Order: sequence, then structure tokens, then C-alpha cells
Amino acid sequence: MNIYKCPVCNNPLNIIDKTYKCKLNHSYDIAKKRYVNLMLANQGHSLQEGDNKMMIQARSDFLNSKKYDVLLNSIISNVSSLPLTKIIFCDVACGDGYYTTKIQEEISKNKEIKTIGIDISKDAIQQASTRRNILKINNLDYVIGNMDYLPFMNDSFNVLLNSFAPINEKEFQRVLKSNGYYFRVLPGKYHLLELKEFLYDEVRLNTPKVEELEGFELLKEEIVKDTIELNNKEINDLFTMTPYYYKTSYEAKERLKNLSYLKTKIEFVIRIYKCSKK
Repeated sequence: MNIYKCPVCNNPLNIIDKTYKCKLNHSYDIAKKRYVNLMLANQGHSLQEGDNKMMIQARSDFLNSKKYDVLLNSIISNVSSLPLTKIIFCDVACGDGYYTTKIQEEISKNKEIKTIGIDISKDAIQQASTRRNILKINNLDYVIGNMDYLPFMNDSFNVLLNSFAPINEKEFQRVLKSNGYYFRVLPGKYHLLELKEFLYDEVRLNTPKVEELEGFELLKEEIVKDTIELNNKEINDLFTMTPYYYKTSYEAKERLKNLSYLKTKIEFVIRIYKCSKK
């Protein structure tokens, strides 16, 4: 089955040696780290697409501390319980590949699973590919691409994950099989409350949107909570990987740099939808 499609002509891509090619001979080389770039220049918006190296490294270091594994474990449990014998899984906006790798590794112990992670950030995909290569994870591919122009054929996947990122329900519906599952992860009401209280004079609680997604039926909503304790490096890695990094004053950032300990709530909303085709 062809999953990748040519971003120029939309024809299926076939792998020939170390290159993906379509029938019109548009070609895309597989990089040394074993990922492929399927994003055209006119599909991007800036010279630095997605998270930069500093944010990616902070995210990688923080997630490696396992402080967010309560979320990871819930996703794995829910994916494992789906009534599917073979999973074709896509992690949209996969970042550094921490969740992508763990999901592939754990699910493959009990079910057949093929995984593709996609992100607009070249730095993120390079980090994700390095992680996969070091761990020698099989059946896991990475691609640089834009979620508004997903470089996948129609009906390619039966499970799709999208965490802490914008959505494009039309594209998600297109690449999901009928009756496929879409996992949407959002920050919960009290997520990082104590971190925000340290940074800001006035704190607003998160209000996860009630979303009516055309072509999707909400099957389940799960709230995942925990309280975590962080040292100085973990505090600053967490802060750097969040949007707060760009919304916080210089003075507050400097205060945070010297904070040696923080205990904060984390809270996630997991929504599981089923895709329906007209």
C-alpha cells in the first residue's frame, strides 16, 4: 500500500533505492538520518518552520525525564484497547518523536503497528530520527510536512494523534480511513497552574474548547492529571518548550532561571473521535 503522495502532482510515491519517486519522476531523497522532506517551498511560511533547535532540545530533555508519562501511558492504553488487529498510525506534529517512538515500541509488543511521524520543523524531525535510530525502532518513519498539505494518500491511516497543535479536520478526515480514530490532546483547566502563578500577576485557567468537528464523532473524553516536582533544569526546559516562552517578560524569565524547585499540577484532555466518510 502506498501511503506517501507526491506534493507536486498528488500521485503515489514509490521508494526506489534511497529515493521516493512518482510516475511523473518527481523525486525526494531519503536523508542520511532516514527521513524524507515532502514539504514544498510554497507550503511553508517562514525560514524557520516550527520549533527551533533550542525548543526541540528543551522538549526532548524534559520528556526524557518522564514527567509527562502519565499522558503517554494513557494514550498507549487507549490505542491498545481499540478494536483493531493492525494499526496504521500517524503522529501529526510529532515534534522530537518522544511519544511517537514510545507508542510504536509499546503497541508493537501486542499488535502489528506501522507508524509515521510528521512535523513542519526540520530540527524536530532530525531529532526524532536520531532517537529512533539509536533505539533501533522498526516500522517507524519520519517526514517533514505541513498539516495543511499532508503528503499522504486518502484513507492511509486508521489512527491519528494530534497533541498540543492546531488542527485541520478536513485533511485529517481525508487521510483517515472510514471509522478510523482521531486522538486530540489539549491542556486541561489547571495545566501548569503553579508555573503560571510564578510567572504572571494575573493567571487565566485553560478553557479547552468544545469542538464540533465535521466528519468526526466524539466517542470519549478523558482527563489525565498529576502533580510533578521539578528541579531548576526541568523547570526551564518545560518553560522553553511551551508557548509561554514567547509570551513572558524578560524580568519573569530571569526570575525563573534562578528557581531551584517547583511543584505544579499537570492536566491533559484526551478526546477520541471516530471518523466518518460521506
